[in-house]
Amino acid sequence: MNTDDLLHPDEALELVLSVARSAFEAAGGLTALESLPLSEALGRWMPEAQYSTIDQPPFDKSAMDGFAVATGAPGQELPGPWRVIGTIAAGAPAPRRPGPGEAVRVMTGAPVPEGTTFVQRVEFTQMAGEELVRFTEAERGDNLIRRGENLCKGALLIHPGRLTPAGIGLLASSGFATVRVAKQAIVGIISTGDELAAQGEALGPAAIYDSNGPQLLAQAAAAGALPRFYGIIRDDEEALAAAFDKALTECDVLLVSGGVSMGDFDHVPRVLASLGVTRVFHRIAMRPGKPTWFGRRGNRAVFGLPGNPLSTFVNFEVLITPYLAARMGVPWSAPILSLPLGIELSRRGADRVEYLPVAIETREGRSVALPLRYHGSSMLSVLASAEGLARLEIGVERVPEGGYVSVGLLWT
Repeated sequence: MNTDDLLHPDEALELVLSVARSAFEAAGGLTALESLPLSEALGRWMPEAQYSTIDQPPFDKSAMDGFAVATGAPGQELPGPWRVIGTIAAGAPAPRRPGPGEAVRVMTGAPVPEGTTFVQRVEFTQMAGEELVRFTEAERGDNLIRRGENLCKGALLIHPGRLTPAGIGLLASSGFATVRVAKQAIVGIISTGDELAAQGEALGPAAIYDSNGPQLLAQAAAAGALPRFYGIIRDDEEALAAAFDKALTECDVLLVSGGVSMGDFDHVPRVLASLGVTRVFHRIAMRPGKPTWFGRRGNRAVFGLPGNPLSTFVNFEVLITPYLAARMGVPWSAPILSLPLGIELSRRGADRVEYLPVAIETREGRSVALPLRYHGSSMLSVLASAEGLARLEIGVERVPEGGYVSVGLLWT
């Protein structure tokens, strides 16, 4: 098959996202979101931007342990000693404004009296009695965090996206007790092939352990979905049809690994068609992952993935994670870095877009991408050292050492 006969992966992704967006709207869109306590929201997709409900901080406060004064400015030589009129701990209200020659002892994070011009850090002071303090060195800054300096009320707090620990902290800092998130997509996962054995079973003479099933379960969970495993199904059309039909009835998305190529036992596309699944595309100009199949039945989507585990992994990162995010109302793509190569890279065939696992290393103060060599897309072991996927465009046969490539960071 010529390159012209294969769908470009960017075109494939746009078709995938179009199906996902329509499924999100059909499920109710933003009106169908659910509210969760922050303690239960980690990893969930949040389709709405959130805005600060308060000024942060909500009052002028000290950035240092020290002494607050309302006379002069930092950098000036100030007379002393200063009479200490009180102490402010974090969480305590500030006393009256200090007058000329007066100071208030203040702790880090505590509110400062109205009119405070700067805080003299404790390291630059010396007590001259129980209630007197001298300033031993001129300050270089005011050591104050002003009200609203971090965020003003109404400012953007967090963009739509998948909630991370940092996102949870941001919401908590603004007083959110709950957050509206998309309902999780239920992802059914099926491994196919007579050669597959489950973990814990004894291997037959021509058997291999199923890695795609556990890998896809983990990737789906990491992508904020709710995965369900329907087992290893042998290469039998009736058995496949029964398993597919059950999964399509119970799930929003079905991932099938194996059985999508051109072999005598690659029954998956035919069985899916018999169940009313409409093909959107089959075969893309992508390495690894050329045989990838994608279809839909109503608002349910099906990805037919190659059986080789590296192909399945890359497919998930390139196509399925963006699909799941869009289905839950959030436009998403992997963080992309432009990195120089640490070694020269050449490839024999440049007829497809290639996603090459790379490690990222620091050399002389800058990050470089190191391509990880592998022989065939069954070599899942290459991912043990992979931190990203370098994308090589169609027609690019060679990139010299130091030449730049786009690297999508892996997050699973």
